[in-house]
Amino acid sequence: MSSTSSRFLNLFLFAFVLFHVRLSSALYPVQQIYQWPNNTVAQNLAVRPDGSILTTLVVPKPEIYLIQPNAQKPNPQLLYRFNASAVTGITETSPDVFYVTVATVTSTNNIYRPVANGSQLWRVAFGRRNSNKPQIKKIATLPEVRIPNGLTSTAAGNRLISADTNAGLVYTIEAATGAVVAALSDPLFVPNQRVPFGVNGVRVSGSTLYFTNGAQNVFGKIAIDPVTGIAQNATASVVSRALPPSRGYDDFALSPSGDAAFVANPGGDFIERVVLKTGKQEIVAGQINSTEIAQPTSAAFGRRGNKTVLFVTTEGGFSQPVNGKIVGGQLLAIQVPKSAL
Repeated sequence: MSSTSSRFLNLFLFAFVLFHVRLSSALYPVQQIYQWPNNTVAQNLAVRPDGSILTTLVVPKPEIYLIQPNAQKPNPQLLYRFNASAVTGITETSPDVFYVTVATVTSTNNIYRPVANGSQLWRVAFGRRNSNKPQIKKIATLPEVRIPNGLTSTAAGNRLISADTNAGLVYTIEAATGAVVAALSDPLFVPNQRVPFGVNGVRVSGSTLYFTNGAQNVFGKIAIDPVTGIAQNATASVVSRALPPSRGYDDFALSPSGDAAFVANPGGDFIERVVLKTGKQEIVAGQINSTEIAQPTSAAFGRRGNKTVLFVTTEGGFSQPVNGKIVGGQLLAIQVPKSAL
């Protein structure tokens, strides 16, 4: 496609978005906290009780960093480098105790295939309050899981819920041992021939598991038991579909009130706010072909003094350059109005 045709298509898609969905009357302000070098992908994040941020990278190496977002010049502190292909999901189960999933894959012509026993569960536990040197320990190999992606937990924190993006399944896992206790399947979880990655981000609110599916461009939900994390005879439903130009939703954050989700749309270089009850969507930060939010991957709300701040990680244009530009993975801060929380 010529550059002229490409620009015309992008303008057409942007006009389509303007016509079919309401953009926020004023896009939320975006501040860059840190930007890694080019060809770096920031995959996911979690916010500690003290407000510092754990950020996972998948490119160039599977690493986990600690960043102080309020520092005058934030400088990521490398906590650990995994012997794997990627560190993917991350979730907090109790104060300052986090779990992460790790995957090892092979790649041929950008087609990723799991390696037998290549999925692992690790714990990242900070000891005394405000310590910056956690104990990092492998809990278990996850032989049932092909390629883990999003990770969340039940309210009690004893059960983890992991999205297997390659198999199109959602697993319930004992946090203490890594034992898989249940596997949940649904047509809205599966990938397709065009995009071999299905269910992606997962978050729990009460008795509802919310999820994204990159292949189907879906943000959906399914009822689960709030204690066990297991779905009994439940069927998933669509809350919203990713706005164009999209190559699928990535991860997301639920608002503190539980009324809305803030979903990463990497193909559009923007964040969508989705009302959970109605599915109503609006673009609230970023815009098509802008490197301000270059291919967002995940989001999480801040803590302590940053409770109205949505922190976002990005690919920096690694897999899909933004207007031909690769700017490096980013950690961004988006100020969300209280009325939107």
